[in-house]
Amino acid sequence: MPSRFVYFDLGKVLVHFDHQTAVEQLSQIAGRPEELIQQVVFESELQNRYETGLVTSDQFAAEVNTALESALPAADILEAISAIFQPNLAILAAIDLVKASGVSLGILSNTCEAHWRWILDKQWPMFGPWWSQTVLSYEVQGMKPARKIYEVCEQRAGCHGEHIFFTDDRADNIAAADQRGWSTYHYDSADTLVER
Repeated sequence: MPSRFVYFDLGKVLVHFDHQTAVEQLSQIAGRPEELIQQVVFESELQNRYETGLVTSDQFAAEVNTALESALPAADILEAISAIFQPNLAILAAIDLVKASGVSLGILSNTCEAHWRWILDKQWPMFGPWWSQTVLSYEVQGMKPARKIYEVCEQRAGCHGEHIFFTDDRADNIAAADQRGWSTYHYDSADTLVER
């Protein structure tokens, strides 16, 4: 059982992303206004339901097609919403530091199946066999900052409280971890994370 564990957030920590890119790309292939795409995918809570595992990838695509009155292949919809990421190469210094210390690492992320698979397919250098746990919202059907996903993290890490270090770009997710006694860093830059 590890005595310490470090969890990294995915979006805006390990990788950069912009939801507006998804809106633009889906608008282009569907031939529908960006305002409608924003409403259908994000303002309707569809993306949140997808990231919580309440709908599958096929169901997500079907709901998009229904709402947009389109008949796009599911693969095209999923690519449009997923090709929004770039690697955060600066984070490698922090990962290497933890790896060198011998402390176990994990990823704790609110994400959906399409995003996760798209990112892994890129084989970017921050993704490798050193991640002993990946706690993903769509798999555990719970999203940060709700309690459930943090409980899963503790169970999988085999430790809790101050023995877990967590970095995330969102203040509400950090606050939820703080309430559990975790050591945290509200992510701002890779250099500051290394110092922390």
